Amino acid sequence: MSEDERLAKIKDLLDSTVAEFESIFESAGGFDQSRVGNGWTPSSIPVQTYALDPMPVSEAAKIAESRKARLFGPIGFLRFRSRRIETIADAALVFFPFWRAKGYHECFYFRGRTYRASAPEDVVAVQVGERIRPLTSEAKARRSILERIIRVIRRILLARPEPRYFTIDGATELAYQFREASVLVNGEGRADLSMEYFLEKKPPMRRMEKSEEVTYETPNAKFAPLNFTADQVVALLHGKVVQPPAVFSKILTNRFEVTELDLLELPVYLFRYRYLGRERELRIHGVTGESLR
Repeated sequence: MSEDERLAKIKDLLDSTVAEFESIFESAGGFDQSRVGNGWTPSSIPVQTYALDPMPVSEAAKIAESRKARLFGPIGFLRFRSRRIETIADAALVFFPFWRAKGYHECFYFRGRTYRASAPEDVVAVQVGERIRPLTSEAKARRSILERIIRVIRRILLARPEPRYFTIDGATELAYQFREASVLVNGEGRADLSMEYFLEKKPPMRRMEKSEEVTYETPNAKFAPLNFTADQVVALLHGKVVQPPAVFSKILTNRFEVTELDLLELPVYLFRYRYLGRERELRIHGVTGESLR
């Protein structure tokens, strides 16, 4: 449901006549019975896959060459050590998956409430809904000696009685709550703050129909396994946004809508080196050129 459609729904409810309001109340149900929105059936949500465009392998190789000596100990004697570091294999390009999901939970619900209204001093009784509402004196907590003296002065000298009020019990309220959130996790289901900061810069990416159709100049390009499913991502989003109202009698609309469910493939270049019998792997961010753990 779009923003305009949601606002139109709210307006229709507010414009309802008394008879329509009663009809709406009768048609409302429980929290589980009033579910609407695609979030309750994750399998029906289309997944959009995007690949972030990597830098050329030649550029990544230059970055790796300048940093390879750091893999094998302290920074000292880097120039001497670099000559003796061997490249084990050709660079590999691996795409690591990330899930990004956004959505909202919207709920129209009814709840009962008792209203309390103050009445002017000259009012004896109030009629609301063909029923006489008697006035009740203001109930106050235990007063101090000074407050009691002020009360006596007020009643005797100023002839001002205690404030009085009347109540309207059994009122039915139509209330509304709205929450929205987003989720970003890697292929194992763990949050990654560095990826969040990176995506805030809106890096270039292109939509993929099938991962097998993507070809790059690196012959060893492959995709890392995805162990976290779309259903699990939606479940994480559900835990963030779907919360029943604290107090309600009936639920009119219980909408959980997933507005975005994307699988993002992050390119990472892998370089392997050997020095004095020890082997190390260097990971280079395929977009920024940063060294990764």
